[in-house]
Amino acid sequence: MVAGVVFAIFSGRSKVSSIFRYLRNRIEWLREVTQHPEAGVVSRAHLPRLLARVDWVELNTLIDQHFGVQVELSATHDWVAIDGKVLRGTLASGDKQSVVFAVSHASRTLLAQAPMHGSKASEIPVVRDLLTHSQLEARKVTLDAHHCHPTTTAQIHQAGGQ
Repeated sequence: MVAGVVFAIFSGRSKVSSIFRYLRNRIEWLREVTQHPEAGVVSRAHLPRLLARVDWVELNTLIDQHFGVQVELSATHDWVAIDGKVLRGTLASGDKQSVVFAVSHASRTLLAQAPMHGSKASEIPVVRDLLTHSQLEARKVTLDAHHCHPTTTAQIHQAGGQ
């Protein structure tokens, strides 16, 4: 399914309905190319659910390594919450471990994460790197007040995000 979606995107398809039609209309060719003769087409209703589970950053890295192109993330309608959290049980041990998470508001799925070390102030550069590497800077994001810094907001604005 992922290979078929990649082929559909390379063919200029960007909407779920268009990707679904591409998969349905080329299933015989996709079975031959992927060497999976029993492969079937997922339903149109199920396709968005499956696509939501794909690690797009990892897939984009693989596509870039093999084809030399980057697939642009264009699902900008959903808000993303980005926040740092101390992992439970690490505060008492003295070895405090923290992670910055990016979570979809609507589906509550984890979109990206990055480890964080040090004080709460060290969250700012981690969030900036996370925004860049996950391509979330072009989306609508919510952040804590201490991220209302000109460098961070300019990064989001210049990428076309909110």
